[in-house]
Amino acid sequence: MLKPIETAVARISMVLGGVVLLAMMLQVVIDVFMRAFLGAGFPATADLVGKYYMVAVSVLPLAMTELKRRHIEATVFTEKLTGWPLRAVLLLGLTIFGAVLAVLLWGSTVEALSKTARRVYVEAGTMRFPTWPSYWILPVSFGLALLVNVIRLIELFTGRFAGAQHDPLDELESLKENA
Repeated sequence: MLKPIETAVARISMVLGGVVLLAMMLQVVIDVFMRAFLGAGFPATADLVGKYYMVAVSVLPLAMTELKRRHIEATVFTEKLTGWPLRAVLLLGLTIFGAVLAVLLWGSTVEALSKTARRVYVEAGTMRFPTWPSYWILPVSFGLALLVNVIRLIELFTGRFAGAQHDPLDELESLKENA
């Protein structure tokens, strides 16, 4: 039931992230080429990279890292827990994380609405470069991450979320063995 939603979130995150990385790479290469051979760079490259690409590259992976359970976890205190104590700790962690995401989603949405209403822009040379759309990157990212968090809470309550330990060192060892 929840797997298609997880798949959709993963695809959205990966496609958006991939498009952003490719666009940034292409624009920077064009800018360097133009500066080297034409004496002038691509218009508004610094603004585009700073206001759009870097913001997206920084926060779009939030949902994906939660889907893959790649967030940093301090399991030194919980690795021996089983049963209801483990579920209680997972519930506490997911609830706090969800509350933080909800606050970030609310705040970034209010900010994006404000910037959109004012049609915020920066002046890049002789042109006005609109930056208001970039303010929507944060609410989208936090919303996707909150959706994954809600899915995890549902899975925890229905007994589908095992809270199995993830050991990155084991994963690296298996990659070395397969190579």
